[in-house]
Amino acid sequence: MTDNKAFSDYLNQLARANWPRWADLPQFDLYMDQVLQFVNDLTAPTGMGELTATMVNNYVKKGVIKAPIKKKYTRAQVANIIVIAILKPVFALDTIADGIRYQLVNRTPSQAYDAFILDFAGAIQQANSDFTGEVVINAVNKEDTTNVQNAMVQLAINAVLQKMLVETMTEIVSPRQVSKKAKKEKAK
Repeated sequence: MTDNKAFSDYLNQLARANWPRWADLPQFDLYMDQVLQFVNDLTAPTGMGELTATMVNNYVKKGVIKAPIKKKYTRAQVANIIVIAILKPVFALDTIADGIRYQLVNRTPSQAYDAFILDFAGAIQQANSDFTGEVVINAVNKEDTTNVQNAMVQLAINAVLQKMLVETMTEIVSPRQVSKKAKKEKAK
């Protein structure tokens, strides 16, 4: 029974997360410590892990987000950092970067970001309604245990399948840069 309450509490915690739309993002540029505080305040309660300055610096170094101007990050950069923070537990940084670039094709950063946040919040809401009152963890009878086992298997399978599909889509729509070594071998 305790496990069921813990799971319900986690679902409620996810549902209470307040994911900001574009208009709700800071209207002014932020320094690194302000970015970290803002993003961690969003993601930490969900168990996504803490964002660090080193991580943000790596995003800049790899070209996933643009370098700050005078050590300040714009709204668009903060939006990208939020998206990265949400996706990084599942996807490689290169996949996320390619996905962000593709989402910006024929859309403004605000449109792409809002679409992502609305879909993410909708998925959380759907998960909450899917499981509220239906999943019993550490159940007393076999039927309840089977329901939990089936839910776990389905979620795991969906996670793997969805990850594979997103990575494949990203590869298809993202032009890959040919390495110097591959160019030399092709020239031979």
